[in-house]
Amino acid sequence: MKNIALIIILFLFSQNLFAQKIDSLKNYINTQKIDTNYLNSIYKIGNLYYYEGKLDSSLKYFSIGLNNSKKLNLQKYICSFYSELGTIYREKGIYDKSSDNSLKALTIADANNFEIKKASCYNNIAILNTIQKQFDKAFEFYNKAMVIYLKKNNIGGQASINNNLGLIYLEQEKNEQALELFHKAKTLNLKVNNGYGVASNSENIGLIYENLKRYDSALFYYEKAYKIWESRKDTHSLAINMGYIGKSLINQNKFKDAIKILTQALNYSKQINSKSSERDISFYLSNAFEEDGNLRNALTYYKLGNQLNDSLINSDKLREITEMQLNYIFNKKQLQDSIKHSTEVNEKENEIISQKKNASIAIVFLGIFIVLLFFVIRGYIQKNKTNKIITEQKILVEQKQKEILDSISYAKKIQNTLLANQNFLNDNIKNNFIYYNPKDIVSGDFYWATLKDNLFYLAVCDSTGHGVPGAFMSLLNIGYLSEAINEKNIIQPNLVFNYVREKLISSLSKDGQKDGFDGVLLCLNKRTNEISYAAANNKLILIRDNKLTELTSDRMPVGIGIKSESFKHNLLQIKPNDTLYIYTDGFADQFGGPKGKKFKYKQLNEILLKNINSSLTTQKDILKTSFENWKGNLEQVDDVCIIGIRF
Repeated sequence: MKNIALIIILFLFSQNLFAQKIDSLKNYINTQKIDTNYLNSIYKIGNLYYYEGKLDSSLKYFSIGLNNSKKLNLQKYICSFYSELGTIYREKGIYDKSSDNSLKALTIADANNFEIKKASCYNNIAILNTIQKQFDKAFEFYNKAMVIYLKKNNIGGQASINNNLGLIYLEQEKNEQALELFHKAKTLNLKVNNGYGVASNSENIGLIYENLKRYDSALFYYEKAYKIWESRKDTHSLAINMGYIGKSLINQNKFKDAIKILTQALNYSKQINSKSSERDISFYLSNAFEEDGNLRNALTYYKLGNQLNDSLINSDKLREITEMQLNYIFNKKQLQDSIKHSTEVNEKENEIISQKKNASIAIVFLGIFIVLLFFVIRGYIQKNKTNKIITEQKILVEQKQKEILDSISYAKKIQNTLLANQNFLNDNIKNNFIYYNPKDIVSGDFYWATLKDNLFYLAVCDSTGHGVPGAFMSLLNIGYLSEAINEKNIIQPNLVFNYVREKLISSLSKDGQKDGFDGVLLCLNKRTNEISYAAANNKLILIRDNKLTELTSDRMPVGIGIKSESFKHNLLQIKPNDTLYIYTDGFADQFGGPKGKKFKYKQLNEILLKNINSSLTTQKDILKTSFENWKGNLEQVDDVCIIGIRF
């Protein structure tokens, strides 16, 4: 990105031209009666805001257009505005409203034989199905749309369908099929001079090359898309695109260039209030600063990414807690205002007392004495009363704070009752240790065990988030694991993970949330001494004959991820003195040491291998000491959970 500074200057200049065009249209509709010209202008304003990435403003004008179209009973316009609203709500991640508006548009298009509009609605509905991993339904609606676009010789529509079909193959990591479709879509878009489509196609081609680790090719196509987004003043797309470019530059060890463009991308994300983009770019920046040696900034952006991630997860489940916290803050503010008011009243009355005392010099001594005595006594009583109120209110504030802390502490007790009991573990695997160190009072990491006939199951998992949000997810995840094994009688660990993933997606991921967990579930057959296991992103560590092996795992979470195929069924025949370790990422991701860097998995595995001949109790103590020494005075960044078992 040699010319990035010039590009940014041109972008800022074009922003001014865009604002002038918007103002001109707004002035026009303010003086225009409500007719088709008015509706066309509203439609243009909505689209201009959309292409700039200002989704809320776009939503506002499309809603105005819909309401006025209904007043005039113009079905074609009603259909168009419903369709555009469906697109905006999808971009905002509000999928129920997106589906509702798209289906309303489709109903009108079907009733009035608006064929192109009908195809557009099919396309929008198929995109929603793709987001929800309903690929069969997506293919069905894409095919319906393609039939219409081919019949009408609509090149732009055909390009859109090819691009969107490519995205399904990209999601399924079928890179060759996806690449072919993206190039086909790009060729079609070039025929009709569709810059927006060409940019999308180029960016998607870049993602394919990124998957293939051909970073120069990926960067080439990202930059092609960048220039188009910049010319269209699309801040939303620019932020995402620059995030891709920054990540690619990191992979090429061009850390300073990556930091420069990622910083600008973060600014764009903040301008449009895109929390998901802010989160992703913050993590990219943390990685770039760490590799560049700026560890302070690496930690700062890592913490920012975590905070944004926590704010994005599980919003429905956390609504009640949020309301409680807001009520607490509001009540606390009221109490503080009351205390301030009482103090001001007391000071004002003392001032009045002083003024009265000075004025009474002109009257007789007895009057002075009586008036002075009256106000002194009154002030004394009121002061005592005010002090009493202040004391009571301070006690109340402290009591409310204590109640909230007690509630969270009680939640910890509830969570602890669902974790695997130490005695239960000892009964089934005699030689073991558990190092469990939550970041906050409650934790997103959890370890859980159950016995089903002669099969002993042990799970070590890292739920989305930490603290209260993570604790909510851990309780839900434990519930689904128990349901799969103990109620549905699902035996194989990989099928258990498949079941839990389906439950999480159906119950929590309807609004685009990616809640779930990474982790390992192993099953010990106590009769055959054979272990089967499933691993989601996290790896199971085996040390046998003083040799450490990272066992195979699936690179996908139990929840929504890039992949959606079945988890693998893995088998392991245990030998005497084999030691297994299962851990989450909190230990390896901790910042600290003499240079403030991450601990990392390599160093963690070295500690495990170095101390393999020590007792598991001693190993736990060594891990705990190593973690605390490394962390030093820095803040703990995540929950920590490590379990070791020896056979």
